[in-house]
Parts: sequence; C-alpha cells; structure tokens
Amino acid sequence: SMNSTGKALSQADLVRNYVLMGLEPEHQSQLYDDYWRPMELAFGQKGYTDYFDSFMRNYLTVKTGEIPRIGDVYEAFKRYARKPGVMDSGMEALVADIRTYADYFCAMALDSEKDNILKMAFQDLRELKVDAAWPFLLVLYHDYKQGILSAADFLSATRLIESYIFRRAVCAIPTNSFTKTFATFYKVLDKKRYLESIAAHLLELPSYRRFPDDDEFQRELKTRDLYNFRNRSYGLRRFETHARKVR
Repeated sequence: SMNSTGKALSQADLVRNYVLMGLEPEHQSQLYDDYWRPMELAFGQKGYTDYFDSFMRNYLTVKTGEIPRIGDVYEAFKRYARKPGVMDSGMEALVADIRTYADYFCAMALDSEKDNILKMAFQDLRELKVDAAWPFLLVLYHDYKQGILSAADFLSATRLIESYIFRRAVCAIPTNSFTKTFATFYKVLDKKRYLESIAAHLLELPSYRRFPDDDEFQRELKTRDLYNFRNRSYGLRRFETHARKVR
C-alpha cells in the first residue's frame, strides 16, 4: 500500500488505518483526535517516523509475550486486535491502551520523562543502545504508574538492568539473547517482592544469559580497551562519575 506521496505505508500507518477503518466518520475523528494525534505529537514528526513501528513491536511483545519481526508488526497487531478479550473491549479501549503505553515509551526512549532522577537513568540506558529491554521496561513503567512499583524501586530496577547490560558488554558476552531475556521477564516476577524478584531473576540467569559477578566484571575491566569499545562514551562517563563520588 502507498500513501498519497507514493511512499510505502509504514507499519504505523497500516495500524492507524486498521484502527480507524470501519468506524463511523464521527467516531473516527474522535479516536484520532483523542488518542492517535496526541501520540503523533508526543513522538514528534521524526520520532514518529523513526520509532513508532519499534514502539508497536514492543507493545505487542508486552501484550502477547511474542516478539514480532519489525516488518510484521501490522499483521501481529491485527491478530492481537482480533483476540476475543481485546475485541470485546472495543477499539477505543485498545487505542487508549496503546496511547498509555506510548506515553511510557516516549518518557523512556524519547526523553520526555518529567521526573529528573528517572530521566537521567533512562538517558544512561539509551546510551547503551539496547532496545531489547523496552518491553520489560514498559511493564515496569506501567506498574510504577499504577502504584504497584514505587519510584525508588523503579529507579533501582532500571539501574539493575543498566548494570546487567553494561557488565555483559565489558565481559564481551554476545547480546543476541537479550530479546528473549527481556520479552518474557515480567512473567517470572513476584510483584509482592518486586525489586527483589527482578534482582533474583537476573542473578539466576544461566551461562550465556548470565549477570557477570563482580569478580568476572573486574577481571574483564582490567583487560578491556575502553577506548575501542561499543559503549565507550557511556563507560568512560560512568567511571568518571563514580571516581568523583569516591574522591
């Protein structure tokens, strides 16, 4: 399918068209004005083009536990939208839910977080460029907004994930397991002991998915050339911050 300028429709365009298709014109306008347009504005023009498909992929991963390929987001969305529970709630409820999660995503991935301490944590996480963590972080953000996870524990959880990603990078452990690790992480959590169970699960991950312990991390750190390292700017900045605190 093409848009009016002759460009192929993005997954986001296809999802939007599907959402609005078949509705009465008045209802169409209302859904667009109340939910879809605010999302476009929240992402910004460039952000919407660059990140909305990725956001929808993460949203669907959260909702279904399955990770669609980026080019299959629209098909995966249709399957999800046709599930009995989702269909019964109606299209407006679905679009409202997408809008809610889009706000979470923009806060974390596009720097619109209002809480300065969380904002800094998200900036550090973005610098590590591990998009695979977003589905899990969307779940955490949702629970934070629902009051299930305190702000302090949400911050600690975010820093734990950051540590997991960075330690593995220093230890040169391949990142290809991240997608599956984070896609279903939330399913093993005990939300009564939220932060503890995140830490416990990370520490229990086996072999190639492991959380490097202090010994492994420090050993690798001594030999790793941080100037020729994928996360160089992040690593050097964090070490500098740590050094300042220690002084």
